[in-house]
Amino acid sequence: MSEVKELIIEERDSICTITINRPEKRNSLTPEILLEIGSELKRITNEEKAKCLVIRGAGDKAFCSGYDIAAIGKIKDDMMRDYRGDHPLIIASKAIENFPYPVIAMINGHAFGAGLEIALTCDIRISIDNALFGMPPAKLGVIYPYSGIRRFLNLIGVGHTKELFLIGRNIDAETAQRIGLLNHVIKKSELEEFTYKLAHEICENAPLSMRTMKEMINAWQRNQPLSPEDEETVKEMILRVQESEDYKEGQRSFSEKRKPRFQGK
Repeated sequence: MSEVKELIIEERDSICTITINRPEKRNSLTPEILLEIGSELKRITNEEKAKCLVIRGAGDKAFCSGYDIAAIGKIKDDMMRDYRGDHPLIIASKAIENFPYPVIAMINGHAFGAGLEIALTCDIRISIDNALFGMPPAKLGVIYPYSGIRRFLNLIGVGHTKELFLIGRNIDAETAQRIGLLNHVIKKSELEEFTYKLAHEICENAPLSMRTMKEMINAWQRNQPLSPEDEETVKEMILRVQESEDYKEGQRSFSEKRKPRFQGK
């Protein structure tokens, strides 16, 4: 086992487990963790040993509570030197998507925001029955990137995506499975056994067949870009949001642990 400060990598047989190891912060994501996910997956892919990947959170409270608000704006230039300016969340998500074999999200607790996107990027999602799921950007006055929203559109469709993002209300595991967000909902005591039994079954499949079929599915999902006109419109709208008083109020209210008072300006 090798351990990097807040990320634990365990490789056994043909299964690799990545654990986000910040239980005291409900496994919230920092730029360092996200970039480490990207680099570790590149290494694991190049070694060509793992035929299935399992991603989970440490402890029993959360799979991942989302992006660490305290880390916003603290991405160091030297951290990004090799990544052409992509946001760390995009880097980690692409690494998960491009991993050649199936990736399982073993959801051992709540998943919100960027943590929920990480789960959606995985190929299969298995959750305990009392987990909650939510996308809070509208409640914080911020914007979620189109690349992330597109993952939800591909998986659960327009109607459920709008409800999840525009209302911002958390949903339970039963609802998440009903709308297609989860593949399996399992009792907490059975989660690990169920997940690794499935992972071992995956490892018995033909590697070239799995790689090819996963890439075909991913290629279809990627082939849905915005038109140049729509992309420009979205960029202008994002800029207006980021310069707004509501955007600042959302950040203040979160740090002060109070309900925001949005004014639409």
